[in-house]
Amino acid sequence: MKWLRRLAFVFVRVLLRPVLWAVKPQVIPENLDALRETLQGKPVCYVLRQHSWSDRLVLERLCRQLDLPVVNTPSGDLPTADSAACLYLPVIAELDEQRSPQQLVQVIAGAAGQHDVGIQILPVSIFWGRDPGSETSILKLLVGDAEFAGGLRKLLIMLVQGRSALVNFAEPIDFDSFLKRQPNHLRAAELLHRGLSFHFLRQKTATLGPSLLSRQHMINVTLRRPLVQQALQEEVQDQNISRDEAYKRARKMANEVAANFDPRMIRFLDIVLSWVFRKIFSGVKAYNVDRLRSVANKYHVIYMPSHRSHLDYLLISWTLYYQGLVPPHIAAGVNLNFWPAGGLLRRGGAFYIRRSFAGQQLYSAVFRAYLDVLLGRGYPVEFFPEGGRSRTGRLLPAKRGMLSMVVESFLAQPSRAAALVPVYVGYDKLVEGGSYAKELRGAGKKKESAGELLKARKIFKSSYGSPHVAFGEPIILSEALNRLEPQWRNRWQAGDKTWLPLAIERLSRLNMERVNQAAIVNPIGLVSAILLSSPQRAMAETELLEQIERFLTLMRRVPYSQDIVLPEQSAAEIFEAAARTAGLSRIEHAWGPIITVTGNEAVMLTYYRNSVMHVLALPSLIARFLRHSNSIDEEALVQRCVGLYPFLKRELFLHWPIRDAEERVRELIEAMVELGLLNRSGSKLYRPDIGSSEYSALIGLGRLLRETLERYTMCSLLLVYQLSERPTERSAIEQHIIFMVQRLAILTGREAPEYFDKTLFRIYIDALVDQGLLEEEGTLLSVNPRLQELAEQWVWLLGPAVQQGMQHLVRDPRLSLQKLEDGESQEQ
Repeated sequence: MKWLRRLAFVFVRVLLRPVLWAVKPQVIPENLDALRETLQGKPVCYVLRQHSWSDRLVLERLCRQLDLPVVNTPSGDLPTADSAACLYLPVIAELDEQRSPQQLVQVIAGAAGQHDVGIQILPVSIFWGRDPGSETSILKLLVGDAEFAGGLRKLLIMLVQGRSALVNFAEPIDFDSFLKRQPNHLRAAELLHRGLSFHFLRQKTATLGPSLLSRQHMINVTLRRPLVQQALQEEVQDQNISRDEAYKRARKMANEVAANFDPRMIRFLDIVLSWVFRKIFSGVKAYNVDRLRSVANKYHVIYMPSHRSHLDYLLISWTLYYQGLVPPHIAAGVNLNFWPAGGLLRRGGAFYIRRSFAGQQLYSAVFRAYLDVLLGRGYPVEFFPEGGRSRTGRLLPAKRGMLSMVVESFLAQPSRAAALVPVYVGYDKLVEGGSYAKELRGAGKKKESAGELLKARKIFKSSYGSPHVAFGEPIILSEALNRLEPQWRNRWQAGDKTWLPLAIERLSRLNMERVNQAAIVNPIGLVSAILLSSPQRAMAETELLEQIERFLTLMRRVPYSQDIVLPEQSAAEIFEAAARTAGLSRIEHAWGPIITVTGNEAVMLTYYRNSVMHVLALPSLIARFLRHSNSIDEEALVQRCVGLYPFLKRELFLHWPIRDAEERVRELIEAMVELGLLNRSGSKLYRPDIGSSEYSALIGLGRLLRETLERYTMCSLLLVYQLSERPTERSAIEQHIIFMVQRLAILTGREAPEYFDKTLFRIYIDALVDQGLLEEEGTLLSVNPRLQELAEQWVWLLGPAVQQGMQHLVRDPRLSLQKLEDGESQEQ
């Protein structure tokens, strides 16, 4: 009987050979070097999720192509170091009388009789197409992947889905370690079978997603939710309308919100975006994908990316799809719901959200219920916590509404395991760079429309380097809540939600900090940071290359985080890569070329610098103390840096806790001493000799925080000299500070975007309130006398010319807040 089965297998192999050559599967992970190293010289047993000769033939061909152990062992025999085996493990396996899979019992019993066999169990998932399945899809019944397809149907599936197939090689299981934990081979077989079954099920969900419901079914389920039913009743009473009219409004709102996820559209967008990205980019780069796969196999994933471009939506989904993970449903601003983009994005997984829910109780209930249905069905979801695109390159403070809804949804079903995944998105050159520069200079934001979409075709005339998508360290929601509020389960069950707002705020900050931990220091960001530190934005090429090398050495010596990615090229290659995308100018000179940048290119360089500034913020603060002084007591330097750290942490989302700031400062000082950027003598630290390359690097490093420190100084001085006598409306203070700082920027020729970003001033005021230096009573703010000392510290970090300009401006009686308020009152 066994020889007959082998003969049939040989016949099928010959019959399917022409079809197999047409099958071009995508292999996950893309780089198998680590897997090859693990399997080298060891017997391997591949495990397929279903009994399929076609799947096995695809596996055999891939093993030969990818230089993996080839399957040559007859069915039922143990693998050897020279010949791998293949084991079928359907999700619903036939069990023997001992309730253990028969094939596994045989393999484990054989392995148990040998010592140090070293067998590696390697699960392999093969998916024919990326359709998760639909309850109403006729096409799925014919050509969709199926676990129990007959021979003819399987042949049809291979012909139609051959180029959409995906093969996922999991991490191998060391058989010896497994047997040591469970020496009873019957029990071991049962446990291994159960574990592999769960693995294949989780892998299928992570790759294809849960089975899809129709859009109308999702809307109907949403409208039946108790939250919506209650809101409908309130709408009837408040608006004095019939229930039918209120229901029509709710259905219209649900139609406005709901996505129409279509795997065919995802496949179409994959083809289109692959072509577009090849045209405008030199290659999309993804980082930490293996860790993400591991998380996606265990948890319900919620993606929370940074937001720098409209391309972020498409780039993240395309990257996930390319990496063999299901694209998420995406919360998109309703401003993107215009023809024809709105429908395309909706079919690609976008669901639309209005900018504000204020005064819209019915809409709020409908949206919350729809989001809860999405999460309850197990769909991965993505939303941008910043709420809008950053125009300065810095991360914006997170808006907490969506995160609050997500957390409350999971609190209602705490048994669900959820993970928040921070995502850093960066660009070598920003597609919207020109419009951002105009907006920061006062131009109005253009509304998204079909006309603006047509204008986007001009992007094909330029090259934009590489976009970078880095998946940060996941936040396991239950673990994070345990740290933030150990009694959260009991308090939630008791109806106590008072702890939730603070927990949401800390979760949102943690996410933004982990986004920055996964930052990519690309060539343009590094070169921008160095070139803009020169007073005239010009530097000799040789000096620029030296500083690139020194900055890189410092970042490598004391890495910002485990996930940070630094350039691996030489200093010259880094400069050339930046010059290609940044619009740098090279001026030839008898003593060597000079590199400079002007105009809008200079404004955009500040954007790229800001996207990586947090990586060098603390070294820059240390260097700043020696910019205008030859020496400083080391202990005093440490304590001053620690005192100022909370303000930088809040604005730049630095990830070290305040309690660890001192340790980090000392570590950086030690590294800077070793690299010659600081000299130590006894208890004092000294600058390098003026004229040395080390001195130039130290001064350049100190200039990175120039605009940030100038904003802090101006804000502090204004509060001390103009607002210390009486409580003042916070909105009036913010507006007055913004006007004064923008005036200083114009008078001094500053072009940095942060001088025109209102959000940054609000962040600093929030930090002053947190530190008790501003006292908040309702909408009024009053100044604590201790703010005078902080203002003096900020002033001390600036040069004499800037100090004089600021002191003159804030003391000008014509520009006092009281005078301006009196003038406005008289005009009215």
